[in-house]
Amino acid sequence: MPHALRLLPAHPAFLADLHQLEEPLLIWLDDMAFQTRFGHDDVWGLPPGLDGEAPRTALINVQRALPKPLRQQMYALSDARDVEGANRIIGRDGHEHTPLYAVGLDRADIDTLSGLLGHLRRALDEEDGYAALRSVLEEAGDWYGCEYGTRPETPAEVVCRIARTVAVLDTDTDDTRLLLRALHTADDARRIVLTDAEDKAAARYLQHVATITAPGTPRQG
Repeated sequence: MPHALRLLPAHPAFLADLHQLEEPLLIWLDDMAFQTRFGHDDVWGLPPGLDGEAPRTALINVQRALPKPLRQQMYALSDARDVEGANRIIGRDGHEHTPLYAVGLDRADIDTLSGLLGHLRRALDEEDGYAALRSVLEEAGDWYGCEYGTRPETPAEVVCRIARTVAVLDTDTDDTRLLLRALHTADDARRIVLTDAEDKAAARYLQHVATITAPGTPRQG
């Protein structure tokens, strides 16, 4: 399997999206594909080219690939620095950045989630054959509003959840590659003391993450 080494942050917004994507949206798509395969004729049909089961499998693979401290942080959503074994990213002036981790992912899983995003955007644009998927987005928005918010989410807001996740998973820049090398210098206490160049790279990367995980992420791609 093609390997993609990624720098992933213990950023609350990113981890919340990663944790909340499966239910309801990906579970519903998986169930629709399952029922269609077994001949049920009373379920919404998926558009041609969309494998309803693959995105959920891809997300689970990504979650399982996370190192234990990052996975614990995803489920707990507590202070990332309080998680046992968390990386401690120390800047040149002694300040501590959000913990960062090197994570080996299957490139195919990133591509699967990105492919789903393309289909969801076509549903937003109300293309022919996407009416059922648009209805799924509307119902998922109602579900997210009841579970996590004070009002239903719009279909566009639901799509933004996966857009933000894909954007973080697919970030591969000079800054992330520099920081991935820096992670190899961790001591027994998981402290990584950054050089000046690495400190600046960490600041840029974390600002990038804050931007692309903010509510209302602009359309990408």
